[in-house]
Amino acid sequence: MTDVMHPNAGERPPRSARCIVEEYEAHDVSAHPFFVTLRAAPVDLAALWVLVANMNAGISPNFVRWLALTIARVDDPRIASLVAKQLNDELGNGDFQNIHRVLLERFVAGLEPWRPPPPASARLDAGRRLGVRATLVFEAPNPYQAVGGLMVAEIFAKKMDHCLGDEIRRQELVPRDALLWLDLHEVLEEHHAEDSGELASLVPAQGAALAATWQGASSLWEAMVGFLDDVAAAAFIERTS
Repeated sequence: MTDVMHPNAGERPPRSARCIVEEYEAHDVSAHPFFVTLRAAPVDLAALWVLVANMNAGISPNFVRWLALTIARVDDPRIASLVAKQLNDELGNGDFQNIHRVLLERFVAGLEPWRPPPPASARLDAGRRLGVRATLVFEAPNPYQAVGGLMVAEIFAKKMDHCLGDEIRRQELVPRDALLWLDLHEVLEEHHAEDSGELASLVPAQGAALAATWQGASSLWEAMVGFLDDVAAAAFIERTS
């Protein structure tokens, strides 16, 4: 993988948390080989099923808990307030039909006709592995790791959702009512990524909290890149094995 996708995770000077946002916003998720391969060929709905089904397997069962843990553990109520806003969005703002997990399951169902044959369709290891890796960040002893992880998760999600949207718009086979999750997230993730800048402004300027924020950001970004690596393997390599 290129340096564009894998920023240096080694020792960092004590830069502010705002630099996390600037650094990770500069990385081009569309340059990942998974999306490069998709763009170079006719729309591949089987590969998109692998991506969306793994998102559903790894993120949906965990994200509400990750957010709630961050709210409960972080010592700054301003940070808790921002994360609570995202939690409310995730839970549909009180409308059960708009809970994001419900909408994502509908998206997977809409792609079901293009579900690839075994073994790829039987394997959701990419999502499960992401769930394990991200949980280590959100349950780390210092809750500011979760803050850093959430900051870059929203940046990555914004970029990934736009790539997914670009692919979906190349076809008209998937029912429109299956795409509400994507329509919503292409807009909502822009706002959540903006929240990352606000979160960064609230992280202490030095000390253990700042170091933990950087560590969480680096670990979560690596987990998301690893997720796309695993999705590409399931979508393309295993298909021809």
